Amino acid sequence: MSATRTKARILTAAVAPLLAATAGLAVVAPSAEAAPTGADACTHPAWSNKSGAKGTAKGADAKVRTGPNEGCGVVATVGTSVTLYYHCWVNNSADHKWTHVRIEGSNLEGWVYNARLDDGGLKDSRTHC
Repeated sequence: MSATRTKARILTAAVAPLLAATAGLAVVAPSAEAAPTGADACTHPAWSNKSGAKGTAKGADAKVRTGPNEGCGVVATVGTSVTLYYHCWVNNSADHKWTHVRIEGSNLEGWVYNARLDDGGLKDSRTHC
């Protein structure tokens, strides 16, 4: 047997288990789309708890997001029966007010668009993040 064939068999024997182990994995190529801008861009501003206020969602499907923009991931979807503890608020790049909240009975927190809160969320200058 030639040296080339022997090397090929050794390489095949070494690589085959790796290929079998990764057979169930899917590789997704990065998207060529441009990053969202404006109201869709996900930002993560600093926040602190400046309020003792609480409220509920307006409607059955208010999204609690990772940042104060529609392009940010959803932490949870809440309805009118869930109490939200308000921390502070910001204006995003589209000049929309968002309130940072914690969902009662959990450690889940994030941002809710003020128009999706039953009382309009925080807006007082003393509670700005």
